[in-house]
Amino acid sequence: PYTTLFRSMKKIRIGIVIVLILLAIGFYCSFILGKASQIAYPNISTLEKEIEWEKEHDLWGNFDSYEKGEYVVRGYNDYELHVTLVKNPVESDKYVIISHGFKSNRYGAVKYVDSYINLGFNCIIYDMRGHGENEKAIVSLGQYESLDLEKIVENTYIKYGENIKLGLHGESMGAATSMMAMDKAKNVDVDFVVADCGFANLYDLLYKAYDVAKVGGVLPSINIAMKLRYGYDLKKTSPKDALIGNETPICFIHGEADNYILPENSEINKAATAGYSELNLVPEAAHGKSREVLGEEAYRNIIGNFLNNIDFK
Repeated sequence: PYTTLFRSMKKIRIGIVIVLILLAIGFYCSFILGKASQIAYPNISTLEKEIEWEKEHDLWGNFDSYEKGEYVVRGYNDYELHVTLVKNPVESDKYVIISHGFKSNRYGAVKYVDSYINLGFNCIIYDMRGHGENEKAIVSLGQYESLDLEKIVENTYIKYGENIKLGLHGESMGAATSMMAMDKAKNVDVDFVVADCGFANLYDLLYKAYDVAKVGGVLPSINIAMKLRYGYDLKKTSPKDALIGNETPICFIHGEADNYILPENSEINKAATAGYSELNLVPEAAHGKSREVLGEEAYRNIIGNFLNNIDFK
């Protein structure tokens, strides 16, 4: 009887261990899929919230006074992107496409409009995929978005003329998207890029953030989940690789107090590009705050000096 009891207890213990292992595996998989989902389907800000935030931080400027036109551009795989043209009060053949940051929308790009209007540009702001008024879609922080941007560039030349002068400006995810659009495979023809607080490689960026939180070891599993469930590799969202061989002039802007995307990312990207480039570090500016810290005129001067240096007229 003791032998039988011992065997029964042993089977129970083994069963408990198996159940605990299965629970641990289930918890780990749930955690991994949850993290992957947060990247691919973030909780985005509404148009109303972005308007409110811009106004509270005195970044809305003269936006309400400008003539505007709204339309839709079909991006990668015919995905519909909501676009707004902000017309310069003075007739101009200069245009800039401004790409907003992660979880934001086209009204998050308004902070840059006054500077470009004062430099003589018409401004094109738009909702990036999965953001703003667009349909829900997988967010890749640059891979699919750069293909969308390629379509907006094509549409801009068709809509406003082949001989216009055209530049790109991006903040954070928008900067990464603008830089990735410079990949030779995309054949995007623009006159310049302004990249504000962009990252060099998405996988590296996330690894450092997760490592600080003592969970860096889970990122390879998250990347596997991204590839299997959402169809893209975090390592391939890589502006530094897209810039290899690029000859389009780039103005890098980065806050020295940016603890989210460290300034070294812009240094890496500057080293990667083959064309003319400048790096402007902004003291005391946190992530995405360079325009707010500097003010409209000083921020405009950075862009204006860069354009003068590349003989852009």
